[in-house]
Amino acid sequence: QTSMKNMERELVCPVCKEMYKQPLALPCAHNVCHVCAGDVLLQHGYLCCEPTSEPSSPAATPATRSPRLGRRAVPKPDRLDRLLKSGFGTYPGRKRGTVHPQTVTFPCPACQRDVDLGERGLGGLFRNLTLERVVERYRQTINISAAIMCQFCKPPQLEATKGCTECKSSFCNECFKLYHPWGTQKAQHEPTPPTLTFRPK
Repeated sequence: QTSMKNMERELVCPVCKEMYKQPLALPCAHNVCHVCAGDVLLQHGYLCCEPTSEPSSPAATPATRSPRLGRRAVPKPDRLDRLLKSGFGTYPGRKRGTVHPQTVTFPCPACQRDVDLGERGLGGLFRNLTLERVVERYRQTINISAAIMCQFCKPPQLEATKGCTECKSSFCNECFKLYHPWGTQKAQHEPTPPTLTFRPK
């Protein structure tokens, strides 16, 4: 449990305190959600174009997409036209009130340093696909573990806490003791984490 909690902390965005959604790799080697990065720049006076679509990648699944993107209103065409004509919004992270490109500085919430993103701002950052896949697999592991119930409980079923490779079943604590009585051969069975797929030893 402790190792899982430690791992989960590594998969949490320092801005929204939730698991990463489309993480961007910063030059300082830290990561931040794509939407969170835009929010941070907006708070510091930069103009960020609203994302109308999400970049595609092998890890871009509904589970990894941020629900905050769906809640954001798409800018009206006339507003976008005004922004482009005025010189704003060409790159995500252009300072309000400026027409010429400038270097974008991003305040990293993890290391508390101002990170230089160059003239392109967020547009010059890459999605951390490796981290995104790790988050996706971790989510799947948590969901599977939460769904495993004891196969021997009478209704209502309790959540399984142990598995048995020899029995090819998952048990709650009480049922594991009941079906592995002391002094029998089954008492020698070693408990494993609960699972739905048992592999032979």
